[in-house]
Amino acid sequence: MKNLKTLSQTAIEVTVVGGYLGAGKTTLMNHILTASKEPVAVLINDFGDINIDSELVESVDGNSIALTNGCICCSLVDGYVSALEELRLREPTPKRIIIEASGVADPASVAAYGHAPGLYLNAVVVMVDGANVMEQLDDSLVAQTVAAQIATADLLAVNKKDLLKDLGTVRNQLKKLNAEALITDCTNSQIDLDVLFGSEVATEAVVAAEMNQFDSRSHRSNDPISRQALTEWVERLPDEVQRAKGVLRLDEEPQIPMVFQLVGKRWNLRALAERKNPPLGNQIVVVGPKGSVPEDWDVGLR
Repeated sequence: MKNLKTLSQTAIEVTVVGGYLGAGKTTLMNHILTASKEPVAVLINDFGDINIDSELVESVDGNSIALTNGCICCSLVDGYVSALEELRLREPTPKRIIIEASGVADPASVAAYGHAPGLYLNAVVVMVDGANVMEQLDDSLVAQTVAAQIATADLLAVNKKDLLKDLGTVRNQLKKLNAEALITDCTNSQIDLDVLFGSEVATEAVVAAEMNQFDSRSHRSNDPISRQALTEWVERLPDEVQRAKGVLRLDEEPQIPMVFQLVGKRWNLRALAERKNPPLGNQIVVVGPKGSVPEDWDVGLR
């Protein structure tokens, strides 16, 4: 049975990172480029803001910087379409692409590029300036932009946690603007990448794997499942499950592999069309804080 890594051969996962000016988007890009254990491509608006360790830089070629760990940083100087097409044709193909939206952009409009042929959208992540977001939401000049960005997110990352006196107040305000998004917090944009991207199905056994302060549990099965069973399983998922992803087959059209994504309370199902050697059966992995994911989390899928 093939695992989810099969997807990387034919489809590239796209994650959009948005957030208002100064929220920590570019710092997150640096974190991803240095911390990722698999080749990724980061699309940014300006190289000047990126602070890559010189020892990691392998080469600089026009609008791209190749790193020794297989990652690549590309400029959006020619626009999203050109940059994404170049990455799709690159050898070796990156496993995922992270797009940094500008500080005043609508992340949802950028996320539309994640539905292009050969790509599939992972999630919209919005960085929140924890130290200043309450003031921003009270400022008539920027409040509408900040609130609109927050409302589009699948994952809200409250940055600058170390500067916050009352994280609870900020989280409550974010829930009012986006009740379904997963909310996490960080300092210096140091987000656990398994929360950011979702973990992969990596082992045959349904066991927990330690990932810093998070656990992942994986599920594999062969028989197609009903859409109703899937919906009921999602509704019964414990709140501790923060992230889930996978590929599964529905009994209504078992020949079509479906990509399943869950971030917080939001989830979606999309056909994995036009793919070579798609994964067989059902393969889903969930991620939650260490020790919080119950062993019977997948009872509705078995």
